[in-house]
Amino acid sequence: MKKITALALTAAIIVSAAAMSACGDKDNEKQASVSSSKADESSEASKEEESKKEEPKDISTVESKPDLSSAQLSEINTFINKYKNIPDFSSDSQTIGARDISKGKTITLIPDNSSYTFTQLVTQQFTSAARSAGFDKVVAAESDGTASFYNDALGKSIGQTDIVLMYGDINKDDIAVSIETTQANGIKVLSAGNVGKDEKDHYVDYTIPIDYELAGKLLADWPISKNKGKVNALAINNSDSTLSSSVYKGFSEEFKKYVSSGYCTVLSGSSIEIGNGMAAKIKEAVTKDPNLNYVIVLDEGMISDAIAAVEQSGKKIKIISTGGGTPAFDAAENGKLEMLVAQSYEWTAYAMVDYALRVLNKSELPQVQDVPVRVVTADSIAEDIANNTYPNIEGFYEICFGANFVAGYSGLWAL
Repeated sequence: MKKITALALTAAIIVSAAAMSACGDKDNEKQASVSSSKADESSEASKEEESKKEEPKDISTVESKPDLSSAQLSEINTFINKYKNIPDFSSDSQTIGARDISKGKTITLIPDNSSYTFTQLVTQQFTSAARSAGFDKVVAAESDGTASFYNDALGKSIGQTDIVLMYGDINKDDIAVSIETTQANGIKVLSAGNVGKDEKDHYVDYTIPIDYELAGKLLADWPISKNKGKVNALAINNSDSTLSSSVYKGFSEEFKKYVSSGYCTVLSGSSIEIGNGMAAKIKEAVTKDPNLNYVIVLDEGMISDAIAAVEQSGKKIKIISTGGGTPAFDAAENGKLEMLVAQSYEWTAYAMVDYALRVLNKSELPQVQDVPVRVVTADSIAEDIANNTYPNIEGFYEICFGANFVAGYSGLWAL
């Protein structure tokens, strides 16, 4: 397992930039073009589909709703406790010969904005996992997360790779022609990290099914448990992020199910506003509402803004969030976050490589890819560090998820 120290997090991601001619027998070697009319029709259809999705909105509970029963509270606490420990590796997928599948092949990752530490770490670990699986070449570059970067990377992949994975929240409408051109040249295009397990990203061949709604359910259950069903919350949402919407979907379902008295106000901000005015918006919302008892962050990029806003307001309001980058774990360790629904960048990377191998092998694909979350707090992090049974792991963000999934995937890949 690759070690990562705090200093290494700030280092540049190793870029496998060298190109490679297409290898292995392919069903479709010839260059093909995609008409703009086809892309336009597909774009209109996808936009219509997007408009039907549930958008984050305020939630109010019915005043006459009965108080949370002891049985319901027990049910919620049992659910939360299920995610408090280091997750076990679990997969129903069949064993595959990874090195036979990947022999002589190139795999390409086009990541989201590399200024996000979670994206940096996913990229690093994707490279490591893909090499362990036996891929001859791994292309995984630093990215600014823009459509022009994705378009350029997709163009460069033609004739140079066997499969492409796109990680992050890029709007596929903006890169539709590039995706379809890549597909027309016999390359499968996959996406991950932007929609939940029951949602399908448009244009791509496959969407890796990860249960992001689970994080939202835990974000709802935590304050419900702490306040016995009486929750007045402010949810901070990234309006540019479909992933935030997936997290919110799980959150809203659980909130409506269990909250007996209270409300959730949704405050949305764009990616541009993160670190540039978002804290002021959050502070204003916090200051205006005297009844708030929780601020719930649906996008980890907004954690710092939420913390700054609450501190500046002078109020003692608890903050919880989902995330897996270094700032998220730092905020949880120092108590700035009461609770973090943590995600593992390394586990995510292995899951992405596993799915790509199965697509290349035309194997049966899992309905849900095993990418767990864990409920962590300052106390649990301190306990993990004190009782660390993984001496080869240096970062506490890795200790929180252990290393059993590495052995698990090695077994699945027959390494």
